[in-house]
Amino acid sequence: MNSLWRNLRFGFRLLGKNLGFTAVAVLALALGISANTAIFSIVYATLLAPLPYPHPHQLVMVWSKIPGGKNVVSAGDFQDWQQQNTAFQAIATWSGASFNLATPGSPPEMIDGVRSTLGMYDKVIAEKPWIGRYFLPEEAQAGRDHVIIMTHRLWERLGSNRNIVGTQLRLDGELYAVIGVRPPGQPARMAGDILAPLAFKPE
Repeated sequence: MNSLWRNLRFGFRLLGKNLGFTAVAVLALALGISANTAIFSIVYATLLAPLPYPHPHQLVMVWSKIPGGKNVVSAGDFQDWQQQNTAFQAIATWSGASFNLATPGSPPEMIDGVRSTLGMYDKVIAEKPWIGRYFLPEEAQAGRDHVIIMTHRLWERLGSNRNIVGTQLRLDGELYAVIGVRPPGQPARMAGDILAPLAFKPE
């Protein structure tokens, strides 16, 4: 212990005699530590941190397989998986979408969104809506699918109307009824501000 203390004092004396070297060494250490901390924070957030949903260890993503890798799933395969499922509590699928939103007094704008099957948010990821509700079975039928859920972020952009459920928005030239708003936080950081039912058509 005495030897360690003597070595430390000797080292500090040397550093004190050469302030330029000391400044460079301290700066290099500070940069190295901060860079490592930043990299670990990114790796933890993207790879190591649990998903911000209830029971994240129970969530899995299923793909179809083609030579050379993974592939998206066809509507027919997805419906077969749903009917024959014995392993999962719920299965849902989604597809990226975009909507041309027209609001009074503003020029139309393109809004990124998602079309998903029933149960995607309330059953698969066990999310509770902030306002309103999620999709009903009959709303997954073609012709009855003109309902939407929006993110909290879009709700704020449109004026933070607490009574927005039941109102209508014009998307792609057609009227859609607002049935819910997702909670703030993690859902608002995901891509897509408008959620609509994914209705499979006979073809």
